[in-house]
Amino acid sequence: MNYYYFNTRPYEFLIMHVSRNTLIITVSLLLTACVSNAPRQPAYVIQDNAHSGGNTLAFSNNSNIVASGGWGGYIRLWRMPDGTQIHKWKAHTSSVNSIVFLQGDSRLISGGYDRRLVEWDTRGNEVRSIVTPSAIRHLVVNEQKNLVLTGHTDGLARQWRLSDFRLVSKPVKHGDSIRAVAEHNASDWMASSGEDGAVWIWNKSDEPKRLQKPGSFVRTLAFSPDGKHLYGGSWFNIYRWDIPGGKLQTLKTEHNGIIKEIQFGPNGDYLATISRQTDSAVLFLNPDSGQAMRRFQKHDLCGGALAVSPDGRYLSTTSDDASVRFYNLDDNQNTD
Repeated sequence: MNYYYFNTRPYEFLIMHVSRNTLIITVSLLLTACVSNAPRQPAYVIQDNAHSGGNTLAFSNNSNIVASGGWGGYIRLWRMPDGTQIHKWKAHTSSVNSIVFLQGDSRLISGGYDRRLVEWDTRGNEVRSIVTPSAIRHLVVNEQKNLVLTGHTDGLARQWRLSDFRLVSKPVKHGDSIRAVAEHNASDWMASSGEDGAVWIWNKSDEPKRLQKPGSFVRTLAFSPDGKHLYGGSWFNIYRWDIPGGKLQTLKTEHNGIIKEIQFGPNGDYLATISRQTDSAVLFLNPDSGQAMRRFQKHDLCGGALAVSPDGRYLSTTSDDASVRFYNLDDNQNTD
């Protein structure tokens, strides 16, 4: 009997005490389950081999540039609407886990598994950086409040001053790695979710509050534009908590795997989602019911990340298949 332990970024599964043949069959089934065959609304530009595996995406505030980051530590910038590459640079020594453009679109912030929090100009020149105490899984920025919120593998959510990356607070400690953080720009609400199954919210006035535990730990978070709800994505379902009361509602979806990332559309009328682990679906969901409002071409392997442009015209997605894809949201035709 052989012993195998897997804990890789793209395939988050654990296999122990299995025979070699069982291992090969299990891995093959999981990989095959992520392969997609039925296109929906097709991407109008596909950039293959953009990353060894795509992990994060962000649009500039003027919707003219898309930044993508992958497992190999590179950041690439793509010009819209044609999707051609503008710049590429080695940003981190391992996976790039988050990218955020600042308001002027001449700078961006990134965080990665190498523990570095970095500000860049759009030509890839480093403006400032720090090495944080633990690998960064996710980050969000509120430039008006001079805030960077990071979630780390040591279970801590950390708040930094954007202007100089000075640590100002460690409001929450999870019992395991943090997977996602969120911040509501029009209020003081912040949130974090971790592999311990906990979801916390807090603001300047109140102590952190643990919300009702969902059925599976949450990989991605987003506040509704009005700040009245916090949404989280997990296996198959979207979870929605009332804020600040914390009442939990489970919204069933068409996703057949882990919902890896969610993002509200600019008007708050849909929730863009992408999934992995037996799925690679890209859907726009009704935020009240979880029903699919719009379907897009699936990736060839498990979904990694998505971003909707601030002007609402474009969608970009990336995945384990290494591609970065661009969809025109003015084209509302599915091809099922």
